[in-house]
Amino acid sequence: MREGAKPVPSYSEQLSEYYFNINTKRIPQEVLDYSKLVILDYLGCAIGGADVDTTKQVKQIFMDRSGECTVFNGGKAPVERAAFINGAASHALEMDDASFFAGGHPAVVIISAALAMAEKQNSSGRELMEAVILGYDMMTRVGRGVVPDHCFDRGWHPTATNGIFGAALASAMLMKLDAKQMANAWGIAYGFASGNLECYADASMTKRLNPANAAQGGINAARLASVGYSGPRWCFEGRHGYFTAFTDDPTPERMLENMDYSYYGIMNAAFKPHACCRYNHAPVDSTLRIIREHELTADDIEKVVVDICSMAVRAVVEPRELKYSPENIAGAQFSLPYAVSCAVLYGNASVRQYTQEKIQSREVRDFIRKVEMIHSGEMDRYLPDIIAASAEIHTKDGRVFKEFTKFAKGDPENPMTDEECRDKFMALATMSVNEKRAWEIYDTVMKLDKLGDVHELTRLF
Repeated sequence: MREGAKPVPSYSEQLSEYYFNINTKRIPQEVLDYSKLVILDYLGCAIGGADVDTTKQVKQIFMDRSGECTVFNGGKAPVERAAFINGAASHALEMDDASFFAGGHPAVVIISAALAMAEKQNSSGRELMEAVILGYDMMTRVGRGVVPDHCFDRGWHPTATNGIFGAALASAMLMKLDAKQMANAWGIAYGFASGNLECYADASMTKRLNPANAAQGGINAARLASVGYSGPRWCFEGRHGYFTAFTDDPTPERMLENMDYSYYGIMNAAFKPHACCRYNHAPVDSTLRIIREHELTADDIEKVVVDICSMAVRAVVEPRELKYSPENIAGAQFSLPYAVSCAVLYGNASVRQYTQEKIQSREVRDFIRKVEMIHSGEMDRYLPDIIAASAEIHTKDGRVFKEFTKFAKGDPENPMTDEECRDKFMALATMSVNEKRAWEIYDTVMKLDKLGDVHELTRLF
């Protein structure tokens, strides 16, 4: 660099200036409206998951009623602990939103952090919405740069490792940090980034803790930055930066695409109608269309052959002995043959099918072996942004029916309707609260942009 030349700003410096200078009043109405559905979907998952066994265990360790932030169905806790507990709760049912561009499940990290921080800061409903929108945008930028498939190959959980940067930004926006502090927050967050997927191998429960830890880490990074703590300037593209440490063949330049406020990553959030890993959704949709169109029952079926993409193999196909004999709910959520069996036997793969009783039932154990999982390579041509699958049902009388699903129900290209989103929220929320309270929460979220204080919402939890 010649003497007197200005240093090239780092990615974090360029992005922090971008977010610091945004005129949030110009966020398009369709983006604001969609953010309400995203927050509603998160709340259904979090309230519904607040009383499952793993969440109770997390509360047992991390509850601290001396705090000022609301824990779903559990009182108060300090801001970072509230985010941790709510992050674990919202990921427990495996029905939280997903974004292939962001590389995982944004809501459980970003909204868990934003909701707790908004409550601590006495933010308005509109400020919460804006923080969530920009948090999604940041996580999506990191996801585009890091190539999530390569993170998976290394064993990282991009929901947590990418999501912590979105949680840090959402927290920073609510705390009204300046650009330098935002950039430092990401550098600090990089030091906190973690979360592995070895739990896929044995159906252990740690996947639910990954977003919890990232939500907490994002808050702590912003708080440290607010008092002057520094983080590495080149945290993304540096020699030992995020793109070197967490992935192969990254495309970091994609982080800086569309820096004209014309694109918002939250619009790529996909909602889940089925209570299982997103890789199971296209196979379930294909299976359901066949059995409904041809009025088939489990007794009619000789076998179901499901063709999936390479990215699905490591999550819901292997190890095969575990996927064909899931021992617990976490194992069933990541079992492709179990999800397809539920579709055939019960006509859906809802949260009501993911119980220990159903997992151990004779009808499931008998049918699950009729599901064949193959990877022909045909579905890989839609990767990395489309998780397609096909299902082929062979009947005992010799008929063969085949259905291909390019976009699963809930994808932005095949969206759930507002009514379906509402019904999903009500079904999940009423697992833990009465119907009257669930409707109060729904109505409050629908007018979130009009709330002067987010406590008008959190008091309902």
